Amino acid sequence: MGSTVRDLRYGLRQLKKTSGLTLICVVTLALGIGANTAVFSVMNAVLLKSLPVADPDRVVYLNTSGAPKRTGTVDSHETFPYSVYDALRNQRGPLSHVIAYVPLSTGKAAVRYGSQPEEAEGDMVSGAFFSGLGVKFARGHGFTEQDEADHVPIAVISFNYWNRRFGQTPDVLGRTLYVNGVPITIVGVSAEGFEGLEAGGSTDFWIPLQSRAELNAWGNPPEDGKTYIANPTWWCLRLVGRLAPGVSKAQAAAQLQPLFQTAGYIGLGSPLPGEKRPTLSLLEAKSFPGYDAQYGRPLRMMMTMVGFVLLIALSNVAMLLMARNATRQREFSLRVALGSGRWELFRQLLSESLLLVSAGGIAAWLFANTATKALGEWAQIESTLAPDYRVLGFTLITLVLATLVLGVAPLRGALAAGPGLVLKTSSATSYTDRGKSRTGRTIVTMQMALCLVLLVGGTLLVRTLRNLENTPLGMRVEGLVVFGVKPQNFHSIPESIAFYQELIRKLRVLPGVQSATVMEERIGSGWSNNGSMLVDGKIPEGGSPWVRSNVAGPGFFHTLGVPILAGRDFNDSDTATSPHVGIINELFAQRLLPNQNPLGHTIGTEDGKFQMTVVGVVKNHKYRSIDEDPIPMAWYMYAQIPVVAKMDVELRVNGEPLAILPSVRRVVQQIDPDLPLIQPMTQRAQYQTTIARQLLFARLAGFFAILAVVLVATGLYGTLVYRVNNRTIEIGVRMAMGAQRAQVVWMVLRDSLMLTALGAVIGVPFALLTGKALASELYGLKPNDFSSMAIALAGVALVAIGASLIPARRAAGIDPLTALRWE
Repeated sequence: MGSTVRDLRYGLRQLKKTSGLTLICVVTLALGIGANTAVFSVMNAVLLKSLPVADPDRVVYLNTSGAPKRTGTVDSHETFPYSVYDALRNQRGPLSHVIAYVPLSTGKAAVRYGSQPEEAEGDMVSGAFFSGLGVKFARGHGFTEQDEADHVPIAVISFNYWNRRFGQTPDVLGRTLYVNGVPITIVGVSAEGFEGLEAGGSTDFWIPLQSRAELNAWGNPPEDGKTYIANPTWWCLRLVGRLAPGVSKAQAAAQLQPLFQTAGYIGLGSPLPGEKRPTLSLLEAKSFPGYDAQYGRPLRMMMTMVGFVLLIALSNVAMLLMARNATRQREFSLRVALGSGRWELFRQLLSESLLLVSAGGIAAWLFANTATKALGEWAQIESTLAPDYRVLGFTLITLVLATLVLGVAPLRGALAAGPGLVLKTSSATSYTDRGKSRTGRTIVTMQMALCLVLLVGGTLLVRTLRNLENTPLGMRVEGLVVFGVKPQNFHSIPESIAFYQELIRKLRVLPGVQSATVMEERIGSGWSNNGSMLVDGKIPEGGSPWVRSNVAGPGFFHTLGVPILAGRDFNDSDTATSPHVGIINELFAQRLLPNQNPLGHTIGTEDGKFQMTVVGVVKNHKYRSIDEDPIPMAWYMYAQIPVVAKMDVELRVNGEPLAILPSVRRVVQQIDPDLPLIQPMTQRAQYQTTIARQLLFARLAGFFAILAVVLVATGLYGTLVYRVNNRTIEIGVRMAMGAQRAQVVWMVLRDSLMLTALGAVIGVPFALLTGKALASELYGLKPNDFSSMAIALAGVALVAIGASLIPARRAAGIDPLTALRWE
């Protein structure tokens, strides 16, 4: 123990002697290890972390091959009707619990506590939600099956919401939270760490399944007066189950199949001729559904790239330590001469490595915490990314490996210093070693190869992001601001229409507002209504087309700045009593009404409920996302549709769009004090949310590439300085013999460029493989894009030249007389 403490003290003195080099090593380790920890934290939260429930290995998601025809669905594979849930929960066999949950809104729900309206994430859940999952509570209790049956207006809030909204006040139980105008009593606070089952979201509160129109699934208005409970054709609930003891997923799915297929046709009758019944499947609940498909491959690629950064960082520090220890050869020789063995030398180097890595690890953890929060915001992951045992274990393993690598790397050089070196060499020649020089050159070459790979990957992803950001949207998004509003306490369609008419009228007269309109589905949100459509009362030739539709208000296309190619926009005279009108995009006209004037034709849903006369044709524009391809689309006038609930308001304003929001809030609260503005933002920011994943990976790849450039430049600079110092006498002799400064500069640059060229030759094939691996993430670029490769090669060349200039100038400035006196 005493010898270890002495080694640590001596190592600390050695590090203080070269404080500049020590600082560079600590920063290098902090960046390399911190970046790896941050990316692994996101990867862990998205792909590896199990649901925060009891015995998660027994919890499964229920999936289906698809919904039957004549039904509506939120997700064709992940949602079910209430009738299926009711049938499965009453079975007593392969699943000990069947649990239902469904969001109260497609975005956030309108809530009020006290006098200030706001928005929060809320789910309706079955009575066995908390007990079946095994969720613990910080305060109060959960729900019972009787609470579900009676649709009791009570709520459990999350620990995060309790902390954020109520300041962790102990008397939160019994307080009233108004959800869509309905008073809900808080009865429990979930344990810290449980944030629900919504992928990427952090649920703020849960209430038992309700039957009220104000609290319908997904915030939708009742269809024909029916909520989700009474509507067996609406597949809207997500289901999870807990496997009974001794039952496998395959066994449970096989036993439940007949019951599921029967319950799936309640309210529909028999399948249509040729229709295949859907099948039930069970998926492990190791992570949130859909995360692996959305983030899995890109995150694994990022983990590989950041691993390259760590390799560069460790090799850099190893080279710097080897260069520093080269000046200690006489010290090591003396220690060997005095009786020190291999173990004593290794222990000393390991102690110094431990001190370096410990300081770098502390800095890395601080950097990782900040970087992880930034990554979560960029990826729009609301669930916590707090480190767990996996992240801590990953970081500790990385630190231990770094300690060993940095302790072993200089060992060969130290052992090479035999006991006679101190007696027979001078200070000028005691550090020269062809083996060390060769090792350093090999490391720099491999660093250049890795740097090229990272630069190619970063360039491809950053250029992809630029292509997405510069994609024409087909409208003028500058000056647009959008927000959602859901009227409460309106139980008839005329009342809802009157609410929006009054709201539009008041918003239009606000100072700075050019125009105002409404829409049912917010553009750029990723949501859309899709279905079959009749043209002139019949199915068009070639079969029933797949058409996207939306409900919009007066002046919709004028407000958005979408060009009208023929006919007109919706206007205030289009009312419930006037002829019903619709507007289509140019692709609809080209495909379904080719070679004819589309104005005056009728369009409508396949069931014949909604039939509209086409009064306008508009230019194709981006709807769900920036990177989507256009499909045929139709719009209906909101005042002529017998379903009016939550709508999104679009304003075109002068100046800064968000500056209008305080005035808008006053207008809304004059109409109804309980109404918050739901997710207010600029329309451009809304579209940006659709490329959040690309934005995340482009920023990461760009950061990794820049970090690699800095690290490689540092390593190359340090290597060249070390080589110039070792060749001081040689350079002095050359200059004494008539060598010019330019020749000396070229000698150093040539060495650097040769290493760079060799590294590029090695790196190009791997860079091409990287492009192929990133192919699915690219937009407007090919994996083997020549420009990206050229940019990366130019970047590596600039790194080599930039890192070589100072050592080259230093070599050219050597005084021959001074150099010759070294000996």
